[in-house]
Amino acid sequence: MPVVKEARLREKIINELLRNRNRKYTAEEIRNKVNRDLDTDVSISTIYMDLKHIREEYGAVIAKNERSQLFYEDEAFSIEKAPLDDEDKKLLDMATTIFRIFSSSPIFGKFENTINKILTGSAISKIERNRMDCIQPEQNNSVVGVEYIEPILDAILEQNAIEIEYQKAGQEIETKVISPYVLKQVDQHWYMIGFDHVKTSQTKNYALDKILSVKASKDPYYVDDSFEASQFFKYSYGIYQNHKDKPQKIKLAFKDPYINHVMNYPLSPFQTHSLSKDKKTLTVNLELYESYEIVSEILKYGASVKVLAPASLAKKIKGIAEEIVKSYK
Repeated sequence: MPVVKEARLREKIINELLRNRNRKYTAEEIRNKVNRDLDTDVSISTIYMDLKHIREEYGAVIAKNERSQLFYEDEAFSIEKAPLDDEDKKLLDMATTIFRIFSSSPIFGKFENTINKILTGSAISKIERNRMDCIQPEQNNSVVGVEYIEPILDAILEQNAIEIEYQKAGQEIETKVISPYVLKQVDQHWYMIGFDHVKTSQTKNYALDKILSVKASKDPYYVDDSFEASQFFKYSYGIYQNHKDKPQKIKLAFKDPYINHVMNYPLSPFQTHSLSKDKKTLTVNLELYESYEIVSEILKYGASVKVLAPASLAKKIKGIAEEIVKSYK
């Protein structure tokens, strides 16, 4: 069971025990009850950490009698009734607005219904609906595949394998068993990163708009010990990655009007750069896979960027530029 979900279940049990006025419990008795109900074996220190979290997160006042039995000082208190202040409500309003990027997915409706319950009647308590456009997150104009975000996310959180029907352009439909690890959005397209049980036995990317169906698999969830989400795309610009490829050391020279832009919005988290003494040239160093995505990004800057290395990438960009010039003759 995912760690966060298990902690919430423990807190729910502890909450009910602390509210019970007919029978009070010591910390050890709480531990035994939690372990029985959840079929776990948590330590007493874990219970103390849960109690500390309930105090700090929900403002609970937990008293102890002469028998070391614990209970809420306020008989009416419950973590499920913890009040929201105006700042909490404002943040939920903002979350609802930003969450509109999922508006074409069923998950948005469920999210909004949950906010309705929390705010007792109005998902937007402070920001009127006709003023919601004051925050405009980038919307996904394509609705193909977004309906699979929720079942895939559930599978990731619950660590369940899934069976998908997958069809690349111009190819036959394939049935795959996947252990999903990450959902990633790139340029309005959603991708699932997961381990293929059957065909490739490796972790790779799957475009959600190429998925035709998703259902639970009977296969056990597989954890790829070599997979690290933070490292998987370290040498990628966009979604392309192939750990069999060797990342290229790319050097670019930028001119205005893009110098400040590239310094403020690096092409990679690992980008290094240096500005010339006359401040007219920004030299950028990257280590990335050579892909159509980085090629497209370089072309976006037109004549304001020059590829200094590697020679193969410079040749490719030059060839594309020459073809563009030809098309205007």
